[in-house]
Amino acid sequence: MHIETFVFAQIVQFPPQMLFRRILAKYNGRTNERSMSHWNYFMVLMFGQLMNCESLRELTFIAIAHAKNSEHLGFGPKPINRQMLSKA
Repeated sequence: MHIETFVFAQIVQFPPQMLFRRILAKYNGRTNERSMSHWNYFMVLMFGQLMNCESLRELTFIAIAHAKNSEHLGFGPKPINRQMLSKA
């Protein structure tokens, strides 16, 4: 059983979430309630950059593999699939 925080969860603490939300409100970011939030989408893309993913398909395979830990990684409570990422 994993007790400590993940390395990615520690890296996620650096980008200021309040500044991100302020910029999102300034530029009228669209929100889609059926899909993931902008912050969760940002977390998934940042995870893909750190994992050196070359395609959306590769990113979704990795996100599906970590589906049990998706909330702890910052992806949100719903498991990530390709359709969610392509709509976002």
